[in-house]
Amino acid sequence: MKNIDLWEKGQIPFYEEELHTGVNEDSCTITPYLIEDGQEHGCIMIFPGGGYVHRAEKEAGPVAEYVNSLGMHAFIVNYRVIPYDPHLGVVDGKRAMKQVRSKMAEFKIKDGCLGVMGFSAGAGNASLTTLTYDEPEHEPKDEVDKLAAKPDFAVFCYGAMSVDPKYFTEVDTKNFEDIVPEEEREEYINANSPDRKVREDMPPTFIWHCVDDARVNVGCCLSFVNAMQAHGVDYECHLFPEGGHGKSIREAKDIPGVCQWPELLADWLRRKHFVGGCHGNHQE
Repeated sequence: MKNIDLWEKGQIPFYEEELHTGVNEDSCTITPYLIEDGQEHGCIMIFPGGGYVHRAEKEAGPVAEYVNSLGMHAFIVNYRVIPYDPHLGVVDGKRAMKQVRSKMAEFKIKDGCLGVMGFSAGAGNASLTTLTYDEPEHEPKDEVDKLAAKPDFAVFCYGAMSVDPKYFTEVDTKNFEDIVPEEEREEYINANSPDRKVREDMPPTFIWHCVDDARVNVGCCLSFVNAMQAHGVDYECHLFPEGGHGKSIREAKDIPGVCQWPELLADWLRRKHFVGGCHGNHQE
């Protein structure tokens, strides 16, 4: 399917031509997976994982196809990754939300039914898109940039929901110490750790994680859930004792326990009426 540009050429904020190659060649775009039946449907914006250095295909196309099977449109968010600044994934995520929201009628998306779904590092980007939707990242480039980026619901799968160093692996610790000067680390964590950005007006949220995840510590999930509980957020959380990291649609199907996550999500979407009749609030 043909990608849709998030900005017109020459308008991409923080653009660097020498970085917009390789893994970033198709970044600042969204890939549509639309149900072509002439009817309105809910929609999920999918942020694949990939450790901020690439975007994993297993968390892109197969997930979008599953979302379609539930009766929902999907878009894959092709956000920028390293060597770009990792935070640009949030910049691109907010623009993706605004771009789709500006074309709800054209894409036949039901009012109040536009959500985000992120995996691993993509969940970090999706969550910060959700939590900082009203914080401008740059001067508006056009009228679309003036719209709100707040989703109507959110789904976070084995996500990087905290950047507290106590949850880091050895690799994470080295990268953090290499990138962030010691005197700036606390400020960086406060600004970029989703669990410290949780707010009362978060949309309904579905989150899951595996307890034995060796790549993203389950403590990241628990810290985020504790923050949602403290702020009175409407959420549902599932923890599976085994499954490790990166169990997307196909990878989870033969693993006891974690194989349930796609249907648990489908059930939640139905109970919240994001599949079928939607009752959320359209974000102007």
